[in-house]
Amino acid sequence: MSSDDTITSRSLLVTRESRVPTAVALLVTVVMMTVTMVDFVGDLRATDTFTSNTPDWNLTFDVQNYTMQAVETLQDDETRNLEFDMAEVIIPEGYSLGLIDVTITSEEEEGISVQCDSVAGDLIENGLTAQWNSPMSNLSGQDSSCQPIELSLQVYPDFDGRSITVSAVNEYQAMQHWLQDGWGQGVLSVDLELDVNSPLGFDPIGQDTDEEITVDVTVIMFKANISLVE
Repeated sequence: MSSDDTITSRSLLVTRESRVPTAVALLVTVVMMTVTMVDFVGDLRATDTFTSNTPDWNLTFDVQNYTMQAVETLQDDETRNLEFDMAEVIIPEGYSLGLIDVTITSEEEEGISVQCDSVAGDLIENGLTAQWNSPMSNLSGQDSSCQPIELSLQVYPDFDGRSITVSAVNEYQAMQHWLQDGWGQGVLSVDLELDVNSPLGFDPIGQDTDEEITVDVTVIMFKANISLVE
């Protein structure tokens, strides 16, 4: 842009006709910025007031258990799938399904003359509605020391049986998370695998070819109780 063009543009801005619209535009801009700032500060104060005045609620959980069991005899190198239908679980009124614990136990007992068999167990992810990716869920285990294998599946989101404190404007909001339906529906699928270990790796008469394995399933159900923290 040439010097003459620059001078011409400045002359247009300072003419009598352009002064009023320019001043009005500047005034409107200042007013809008002021209103926006006032609203922002007001929102911060409202949030602070809401947070400071929101009561705390203590939630505790009544717990009941339902157990199922299966006893299976597996052959060496065999893998077998067991299924436990959650529809068979009797859930008391007002309770929800929270956790599933699985204990896998072999009949063999460790001793001087006994070489413990290798037993493995897996909870198979399927259509059962649960927290399959939760850190609380332990889906696989293996043992060759005649000790039980402990597996677990968290079913209800965030449930671990321990009491908690939540902030909410009223009891209804504080309880909302613990009144969900649909968790724990489906079939629990458990894979078992056996690898027979003969004493000193030698079984000349073929006596150690199978193993009786017991699978205990404990379904943990809960009901939330709420009280205002004074």
